[in-house]
Amino acid sequence: MELNQAVDLCRSAGMNVNIAYTTPPRGEPGGHYRVVRCKMTAEKVFLIAAREIAMKGGVVSSGL
Repeated sequence: MELNQAVDLCRSAGMNVNIAYTTPPRGEPGGHYRVVRCKMTAEKVFLIAAREIAMKGGVVSSGL
């Protein structure tokens, strides 16, 4: 799911949202941020986001 959609969904459900970003060791690829991991506690939801890279055959997450 794209990051902005995930944030909107969580906030509309009344959750506090924290966002962390992950990148590959060599540079910052282009593309939209997508949620690659989600962790919930009693007070907050933590979203880990990475940019996606469009490639032949689909989209590949660049942060893993």
